[in-house]
Amino acid sequence: MRKKIKRIIDHPLISGSIIIFLGSISTSFLNFTFNLYMTRNLSISDYGALASLFSLMTLFGLISGAFLPTIVTFAGGYFAKKEYDNVRGLFYKIGSISFFIGFSVFIGFFLFSSVIGAFFRIREVYLIPLAGFMVLLGYMSLINTALLQAKLAFTFLSFMNFLSGILRLALGIIFVLSGFKIAGALWASALSGFVSYLVTFIPLRFILSFRTRAPQIEVGKIVAYGTPAAISLLCLTSFVTIDIMLVKHFFDSESAGVYAGVSLIGRIVFFLTAPIGMVMFPLIVQRRAKQENYHKDFILALLLVLIPSLVLTTAYFLIPEFILELATRSDYVQGASLLGIFGIFSTLYALLYLFTNFYLSIRETKIFLPIAIGAVSQALLIWFFHNSFQQIITISIGVTSLLLMVLLLYYWQLYEKTATN
Repeated sequence: MRKKIKRIIDHPLISGSIIIFLGSISTSFLNFTFNLYMTRNLSISDYGALASLFSLMTLFGLISGAFLPTIVTFAGGYFAKKEYDNVRGLFYKIGSISFFIGFSVFIGFFLFSSVIGAFFRIREVYLIPLAGFMVLLGYMSLINTALLQAKLAFTFLSFMNFLSGILRLALGIIFVLSGFKIAGALWASALSGFVSYLVTFIPLRFILSFRTRAPQIEVGKIVAYGTPAAISLLCLTSFVTIDIMLVKHFFDSESAGVYAGVSLIGRIVFFLTAPIGMVMFPLIVQRRAKQENYHKDFILALLLVLIPSLVLTTAYFLIPEFILELATRSDYVQGASLLGIFGIFSTLYALLYLFTNFYLSIRETKIFLPIAIGAVSQALLIWFFHNSFQQIITISIGVTSLLLMVLLLYYWQLYEKTATN
């Protein structure tokens, strides 16, 4: 029995990437605590506006993060061969492209701030360019984060994310207590992001001492893998952001705030299980490269996501009022009837996130098509059918359920194919 337990604990999925896992858990916890503090100390309508802005930033910023695995692949090869001049060339080449795209988004936020404000019913239009600056910051950080991952600096990445999270939380508390409300929450996020961006240069400063050489990047491979991967991850994030944005558009500010608050608590399911997919990704990439069996790792990851998700969702159905009052404040208890079904949606989404990471890790990028169809379907259905919050969440549950069935059938075919080879 002891040997069996030790074998389980020693499994790479559980222990091999412990630094990444703990770093992700602590960062997710700090981000969740930040949002939790805002639900308690901002008005319901203010938190609804903040949540919609964060959702908008996430959607625009995700395009950069979606190309991260592709950049890591090329940079990892350069680091392995100690071709530091190529690393520096990659730094400048990708960095300049990322900055141009991010700056274009920032200008768009600035020029169309009144349109965005009107759509989301946000009175503080002056905050929208600040949200655009945070998107720009995310694009600027892309190459640094990719190079740190390629350099296998996971301890430093975990430290940097923790530093950013703790700084964001501390500044958020200070600014909100000082009376800055939504502006305080956004400035806390912007300043913590800027500080963490500067910190990433510490372990990368050696790159700047090498002669620059333009790396021979195979553009075809980047486009073939990076584009469908980017679409997959962008559409995946849309599943948990588009509903909040559309609710902010169609419902009054207080109702939208209640929806955002209950959604936050419901997404604890995802916050706790998301690191499983992050840890699984590089593990299965290695298994596949060595032509080893990776299905056992995926099944284990599936169980590690499913079990805590079901436990939390059961609690959401049994004691929703207690959980909401404990985690937020009494104003949000009016949304108690939504928490259980939010738990179902979050469980389905957590599984969908895991499946997507799995398929991308084995380069099955064609899954972008059903994911994109699902995301567009969810948005269109909510746009036309939004009589109640229950109807909106039911639409999300229905679309993610159908999409999971498609991915499960595809996995069954893939498993049969690899088992016979």
